[in-house]
Amino acid sequence: MKRIILCAVVLCAMLAASAKETPPAIGFGLADSAGNLGISLEISSASFARDFLTFKLESQVDVLSAYRDSPYIAWETFFSHRLGLVATGGWNTGALRLYGEFGALAVQPPASLSADRLQWGIYGLFGYEFFMDSEQLSPVSYYLEAGTNSLFDRAEKLPGKSDYYSGFTIRTGLRWYF
Repeated sequence: MKRIILCAVVLCAMLAASAKETPPAIGFGLADSAGNLGISLEISSASFARDFLTFKLESQVDVLSAYRDSPYIAWETFFSHRLGLVATGGWNTGALRLYGEFGALAVQPPASLSADRLQWGIYGLFGYEFFMDSEQLSPVSYYLEAGTNSLFDRAEKLPGKSDYYSGFTIRTGLRWYF
């Protein structure tokens, strides 16, 4: 077990040492979170821990599109917010970067789903970031992310299936680096 942990630490240190410096960024994206359409804005911190870690704050406007057959709740808007820690796996090529992200999720559900003003959960994802120029850190990148959301609370006003925001999520968008 000690050998496995030591190998993992050495591998992470090698990846972090070979990474490029990453400045702060802002981003815009589209999401499908558990069947609900979302539009997001995000702010990422400058990297730290030898360009291995970054903090990301994201707010998203979601449309309750997973329940299109229910006329009373379909297409209602609500908000979700994420605060996460992004771990970069280094540069796979000159213009491609792989990363993982894990963090806290806060959802403001519509009144038709829950009496709660705020519901908490966690999320995790993996993503690829494609930079436009491989010679230097391009100010613009395209990203593609896939992962999952998990709310700790339920929509008590929704009959039957009450997991309106827990499940598979996929996101895509653009990031601009300062």
